[in-house]
Amino acid sequence: MNRRLITIIDYERLLALKELALLTTETSENVRKLYTELMHAHMLKPGYISENAITMNSRILLRELHTGRQIDLTITYPRDSNAMERWVSVFSEIGTALLGKLVGDRVSWKIKDREAHFEILEVLYQPEAVGHFNL
Repeated sequence: MNRRLITIIDYERLLALKELALLTTETSENVRKLYTELMHAHMLKPGYISENAITMNSRILLRELHTGRQIDLTITYPRDSNAMERWVSVFSEIGTALLGKLVGDRVSWKIKDREAHFEILEVLYQPEAVGHFNL
């Protein structure tokens, strides 16, 4: 398990959602996994996190290793998720796999009946990189 990078603000906001998320989400196993990994994450002030790190509200470009297909998506809080816009909840299997990872990292999650493997190609937008610390 690679150590994740997370901003202190993202950590505090996610921690505040923990109890409610465990009670209300259908993906409570993902929530537990995310919080376990966050406890061991490297926390940084927002202005000090690498532009290559996936933070909350980051838009990223991925490449599926098996097919070469590229996909972009945004990691959001559960209330903002929207499948049509490719805004995925941090509590989903995808969001859990991606938060805190870096460009070049490889991640995987289940898609339908198979395990899909992706490489993180680029962080297209990261709030902290452009001074948007309050998203």
